[in-house]
Amino acid sequence: MKEYKKRILFVGMPDMAFVCLEACYQEGINIVGVMGPKPTHHMFKPFKQFVENKKLNFIYYDDLKSPELIDTIKKLNIDMAVVCSFNYKIPEVLLNAVKDGFINLHPSLLPEYRGSNPYSRVIMNNEKVTGVTLHHMSKEFDKGDIILQLKCPIETNETMGTLFNKTNDICIQLLLSALNEYEKRPLPSIPQIDGDYPVADAITDKEMFLDYNKSAVELERLVRALNPFILASTFFRRVLVKVMKCSVVKKHYSSDIPNGSIVDISNNQIVIKTAKDCLSLDVMQFGSYFVGDSKDFIKYVNPQKGERFY
Repeated sequence: MKEYKKRILFVGMPDMAFVCLEACYQEGINIVGVMGPKPTHHMFKPFKQFVENKKLNFIYYDDLKSPELIDTIKKLNIDMAVVCSFNYKIPEVLLNAVKDGFINLHPSLLPEYRGSNPYSRVIMNNEKVTGVTLHHMSKEFDKGDIILQLKCPIETNETMGTLFNKTNDICIQLLLSALNEYEKRPLPSIPQIDGDYPVADAITDKEMFLDYNKSAVELERLVRALNPFILASTFFRRVLVKVMKCSVVKKHYSSDIPNGSIVDISNNQIVIKTAKDCLSLDVMQFGSYFVGDSKDFIKYVNPQKGERFY
């Protein structure tokens, strides 16, 4: 195994942090400290245990600006910090406490899709290609100079989950390549080009719900874009239905029929009218009653033609 001498601070939040930290550990990267979620975060204890099982130095903090934390970081004589998904804004005082600063892995091709959820947004927007960018961190989110980028295709059946796994693999490739390069020389620094680019804001509560006044194609993309970490939702008989999988049905019905109406129930399929074409809900969770497919929904719920999803 190659001997790595540069002193690295690892900063991250599950789940990307799990896979990237494991890869760095297996490679033998000289990790002198690990910062994870705050103690109030639900993944604090699992991540802390994961780090300590590897005999790595887990760093506690409540405030990223606290003099105690900054002093701890400075005493570790860190060469560079690596960020693999982090929910908190890193203040300038912390960015400046590390010799060569912080680098960050972002799962999009910056400057496109800056923001917290590029996984969902690229699928919702019917993009054909995405990727991962490794970049230097600055005081502005996702605007630091680019180090490396690697593209990957977005498949026709891509989900948020499959894209998450795919980009995590790319994150590992870019990170290990960069840390290997960093042992020999400073990392590249390519300024991002200014322009009007699509963004990757967090999914709002309203966006999570299926709007049947949109086309079936758009709704099918939304379901894939939120599966499995968020899940698209709808209501039937005032019961919340979470949708894991759906499909487009190329059928057309009179505009007099309200969108969201069940227009056909046959062949174990529930066909729902939308603004354009129809939608079949194929796998779903119906309240707390069951998780199953459309056959189960027909059997246990007994939906009727003319009833509506909202």
